[in-house]
Amino acid sequence: MKTFWKYFLIVILLLIGLCAVGVLYLFFVPGSNLFGITYISYHDYFNSESYDATNINKIEVNSRSYAVSVVPAASENISLRVYANSLGFVLQKNSDVNIDVDIDSGVLIFNVDEPYGATIANKSFIQLRVPTSKAFDIELNNHNAETNINNETIIVNNLIYNTTSGNFQFVDGSVNGFIDANIGRADFIIGENVTTNVNDVTISATSGYFEALNSTLGDVLIESNKNAVILIKECNDFREDIDEAGGRIEIDTVFYVEIKSSDTNVYIKNLTNGGTILLSKSGRVEIENVLATADITTDTGNITIKNSTSPLILTTDDGTITVNSTYSRVTANSNYGDINITFNNDADSYEDNPNSRMLQATTNNGKITSSGVENVVITINDNGRADINMNNVFGENVVDGKTGSVSLIINTDAKYMLHTKTDSGDVSVNLAQISNYGGYTDKEHTEYVNGSITDYNNATLTVTTTSGSLYIRDTSLV
Repeated sequence: MKTFWKYFLIVILLLIGLCAVGVLYLFFVPGSNLFGITYISYHDYFNSESYDATNINKIEVNSRSYAVSVVPAASENISLRVYANSLGFVLQKNSDVNIDVDIDSGVLIFNVDEPYGATIANKSFIQLRVPTSKAFDIELNNHNAETNINNETIIVNNLIYNTTSGNFQFVDGSVNGFIDANIGRADFIIGENVTTNVNDVTISATSGYFEALNSTLGDVLIESNKNAVILIKECNDFREDIDEAGGRIEIDTVFYVEIKSSDTNVYIKNLTNGGTILLSKSGRVEIENVLATADITTDTGNITIKNSTSPLILTTDDGTITVNSTYSRVTANSNYGDINITFNNDADSYEDNPNSRMLQATTNNGKITSSGVENVVITINDNGRADINMNNVFGENVVDGKTGSVSLIINTDAKYMLHTKTDSGDVSVNLAQISNYGGYTDKEHTEYVNGSITDYNNATLTVTTTSGSLYIRDTSLV
């Protein structure tokens, strides 16, 4: 066995020696190759011809990894420069620097061959030089090139960017038309000095990052997304329809939103014309201000609305629904999740506005909590709970607790007909305005609170359970 290891070690050392000799051979004999591998060491500029821009409407640059920048041309012609400063070992077929040019129907195409392999780029770069007197469609395609536009005189018509992982920095300049960002894992950032034009934007990403925190955009469409982060100051419509997607969407102000996804977290400051959000897994939704009707559904993610002036339709399976302040109607449904709805003190009365202070809520095993409400339709289908503080009682109100428990606190001045019924649950009703010392424990009872059979404002409150407990108080007794 010792003899085997001795010879094995000798063979390994010989192979290492041969490799070292091969590396030295490639390094010291310029232009040599060994088994199709060669050594390169560039330090040179490669320039395309200059092309008259008069009949050119679009410029396309196809490259690989060298950094790319779009800069002003010194003339009215378009050209491209490659500065190759890379060194290392590559396959012979991947060792050349070359600029291939094609013009087709007003499209000027630069195809750049870069040496690649076990190399170091050493600040190699590509410059696309364009006249500043004309706006061009610009399409930049690469594998992982750091790309930028950083000059206030550069005017882009439509901007198309395709990469796997090459970051794009739009630092300065103008873009008049649409932006198509196929960014893969890369960052795409539109800086504060960029002049935009309510541009429509299409985004395709895997785990990329898109940022436009200083721009007002038009319609934004997310065509593909796995786990991307998308940050936008303002846009018109925002749409994403992807069954399986994660990541994060943050928008300061959006006119209309339509999102269908799974694990994406959605944060919106101002939703001005409503929309629909459907998250099928653990994604959550947080909106600061809702100014038009919104329909939001999650599975296990929470829904949080800080302020709403318009009707809300909120649905979750196991998440928590929270509305901190609302002036309008709320429809909320959950399976296991809790529902917490607070109506603003300055909201209209339901008596004056049937869309105000109205709650329609259903749960199976969650807890429904609400304050400031004046009209309720609440159903508990299993062992859930309802804890409701009513500002007043107007219209027809129904609370069906079934096997769940119900607790109501009602404004002392409210005038309404109260009907309670349970099959086997505990009953505790104590109101200062009614007879029988203000309370009863009857399994079924009807009472006219602050009124009579002929005078109760046509307001009714029916509270029933099967085996759940039933607890009612007025504000003077709590």
